[in-house]
Amino acid sequence: MRLSLLILLLVLGSCESDYRVCPATHTNPTNLLYNDVVIELIERRFYLSYLPDENVKEIERYFSGVNLLEPTRADSIWIGKQRVRFQRQLFQDTAQFQTFYLNTVWQGNPKLADLPGQFTAFRAGSRIATMLTTFAPHLEQAALDSLNGIQTRMQAAEFQLCTSKLLPARPRPYTRPLNIGGGVLTLSNVVFNKSQDQALLSYGWLCGPKCGFGEVLWVEKIQGRWRIKQAEGTWIS
Repeated sequence: MRLSLLILLLVLGSCESDYRVCPATHTNPTNLLYNDVVIELIERRFYLSYLPDENVKEIERYFSGVNLLEPTRADSIWIGKQRVRFQRQLFQDTAQFQTFYLNTVWQGNPKLADLPGQFTAFRAGSRIATMLTTFAPHLEQAALDSLNGIQTRMQAAEFQLCTSKLLPARPRPYTRPLNIGGGVLTLSNVVFNKSQDQALLSYGWLCGPKCGFGEVLWVEKIQGRWRIKQAEGTWIS
């Protein structure tokens, strides 16, 4: 039931304008993009991993009586309202923050979006290939190279978050239990368009031995802040 619910939460959204906006003072456009994207990923795409346990249990109790294969409009409205309410309650309440970890070096085998190295390796009609061709016609391979490269320019301490905290991921001996909090996030380099108001990047998120997923994101700048326009999943565990 829990796995089905977590997947359902990726589909059932909430009104974007109802979330409190976290202030950001970044003047570098790439850093602002990373900051905004990480906030949106944590609050809206990483299941419920940033919320306190009591919030998660409240949602699980509601959906225990719901057919997860056929959620109704009322279910969508309810979960949307609760997600906004919980985000607003948690905003700047640092004592309740969940810890996420940012990986900026190749430690072990971190996953980004697990994309092929060559653009020609994509299957005909692949959604990722179509995205690359639409965004960067005739420059697909260069864009793919960026999406396969881990970003190292922005460190965890530079992120400005309002509902969670981000620390650098550290290598741990295999004999010790892995405590990854809300998960380990690895981001790719960014591919901008000419006007720098749209961009592509990829990421991988690991939340346990058999928990996580990767996506390629098309993001756009709206009223000075970056938002996810399109997300294409590439792997899930």
